[in-house]
Amino acid sequence: MTLGGHGTFVRGLAFGVPVLVLPFEQDAFNNARRAADLGAGRHLRLDASVAALRAELRRLLTDDSYRRAAKDVVGRLRREYRPEAAARIIAELVA
Repeated sequence: MTLGGHGTFVRGLAFGVPVLVLPFEQDAFNNARRAADLGAGRHLRLDASVAALRAELRRLLTDDSYRRAAKDVVGRLRREYRPEAAARIIAELVA
């Protein structure tokens, strides 16, 4: 569960774990929608009830489609954001 800021949002997905986003401000609302669009998470309002939180967490933990989608995101992150690629881009920028 995250408030949906870029750092915690991406870190959660980087471990292949579905995320429950309770967006609070700025990029969190886009990240919440992105999690749902990717099938790797769900989102609720920040003022959601305990019962709603429980139900969404249960869904994320028991429905394997969310875990599969989150693992797919991990694969994409690893392919697209490798440290070697970042180092090459930085080297090109300073050359």
